[in-house]
Amino acid sequence: MYLGLVLIVMIVSGSYILLSLRNIEMEKSRTQLEQYAEKIDEQVIEDNDSQYFQENLLRAVTNAVGIEGNILDANGNTIASTSVFQEPYPVYSDQAIIAAMNGISSFSSGKKSTDSFGLLKEWMSYAVPIEGTGDNESYIIYTRLDAGDMRSSLDQTTKTIIIAVAISLFLAVIMGYVFAQTLTGPILALTKGAKSMAEGNFEQSLKVRSSDEIGQLTSSFNYMASELTKNMSEIYQEKNRLEILLHNMSDGVISFNKDGELMLANTAATEMLGVDKIEMDFSTFIRKYDINSGVYLDMGSEPSQKVAFPVDKHFINATFTPYYNAAGQIEGVIVVLQDITEQKKLDDMRKEFVANVSHELRTPLTTVKSYTETLMDGAMEDKEIAMEFLGIIDSEADRMAFLVRDLLQLSRFDNKQVCLDICAIEMNDFLALTVKQNKIHAEAKRQELTFEPYEKPVIIHADRDRLGQVVNNIVTNAMKYSLEQASIKIYITEDETYYKISVKDTGMGIAREDLPRIFERFYRVDKARSRAMGGTGLGLAIAKEIMEGHGGRLSAESEYGKGTTMTMWFPKKFTTQPYTEV
Repeated sequence: MYLGLVLIVMIVSGSYILLSLRNIEMEKSRTQLEQYAEKIDEQVIEDNDSQYFQENLLRAVTNAVGIEGNILDANGNTIASTSVFQEPYPVYSDQAIIAAMNGISSFSSGKKSTDSFGLLKEWMSYAVPIEGTGDNESYIIYTRLDAGDMRSSLDQTTKTIIIAVAISLFLAVIMGYVFAQTLTGPILALTKGAKSMAEGNFEQSLKVRSSDEIGQLTSSFNYMASELTKNMSEIYQEKNRLEILLHNMSDGVISFNKDGELMLANTAATEMLGVDKIEMDFSTFIRKYDINSGVYLDMGSEPSQKVAFPVDKHFINATFTPYYNAAGQIEGVIVVLQDITEQKKLDDMRKEFVANVSHELRTPLTTVKSYTETLMDGAMEDKEIAMEFLGIIDSEADRMAFLVRDLLQLSRFDNKQVCLDICAIEMNDFLALTVKQNKIHAEAKRQELTFEPYEKPVIIHADRDRLGQVVNNIVTNAMKYSLEQASIKIYITEDETYYKISVKDTGMGIAREDLPRIFERFYRVDKARSRAMGGTGLGLAIAKEIMEGHGGRLSAESEYGKGTTMTMWFPKKFTTQPYTEV
């Protein structure tokens, strides 16, 4: 564009100069022709006879300056000429002569004709009529000038101007290149750098080539790039921290924009919803999980909404919270998901526990009250009936006492208020004694209760009374829930960390769905049969607490209809739990 502008200026300037020179040369030639014609009129025609025109013309003027002079009569016939010294004189046909014949002085140019030597030339001519005085004749002075010299001069000037234009263009190219390197170059570099920065490349630095405004602009650009690099690095680090925090949260997080489109979802959210990837909008999310209509995208200034909904076997609590832009307009909704399955189970267990305690106490209390009212209504008179009723009342009172005792014992374990009297116990002897104590009960049901002593002494550190409580509870349960002629076997195994004491029976067994819950408080596989056998439903729960208090654990394996194996795990290296007796 710069070179084009220079070229246009040079062409316009050259054209103006050429036109000006041509006009000047034309005006100069006209002046010469007019002066030459005036000289012929003054020195040749005035006061002279026409027969002496040729002689006087040659004596008075010459054509050495390149101008030819001619005298024509009123009819346009040449009667004297500076180009031919004698007749016949040349005949001229020129528009200027025709105009002069009509009494009008006129110039003409561009007409080509031969000179006295027969050379074809381009002429510029001038013809002026000379009116005679009185009876004198009228004449026409016709002068012409060789225009070739003027044309050559103009051509030479044109060539000179063209050469000057070419030289100027060449110099303009050089100056333009220098100008581009000092001004346009840095601007182009800044433009390229700005485009690169817009594409995300902030780590760049441009060379500062001068200290002028362009150099200051380049320095400012470099400073801006360095500051953007630092800020983007901080933003990237903060983004990474937030992403790590978001994807490692135990709570699920889902974000929707104001149009309901999914913005993000962390790993916990996909796990809670049981999907590989969340690819649903807000409306689909609401419909899929059957969330009530009280939750919607444009919540305005309403507070957070909490909704609980099931997902397979889990319960999810969702908190819907809107977020806003700087103008206070809603930008979307954040959904925080919390898995409340365990909490709901605990709530259900707590409710079940209260219901079970109430039921366990209500049954004996109802029995006691009923028999007491019967005695008060007159049954006291019949001693046999009275003693029977009092025996039932005593039995129900013992049942309530056992229940309260077990509840208090569990409460002490929960609050770590139990002090264990730890001592070394040789388990072969201990288990043999346990079998001996329970042998009579097994024989009453024609069951076979046996113990296989371990091949070497087994020493564990435990509270003897608590240990006996656990073993007796498990052995008693095995006898209770096994049919007649069942086999109950006690044996010891070990691994690198634990001694394992197992009680295996061939009783009824436990269904697979009931097995994980047998250590829960008041849980019974067969509630009616358990109560008929006098159980409170707390024995295994207490046994589990005692085993955990010894640093061990209690586990169960069972197959329904074939029997159950209960295993007590005692650590070889025992560390007591911080229980204190209250």
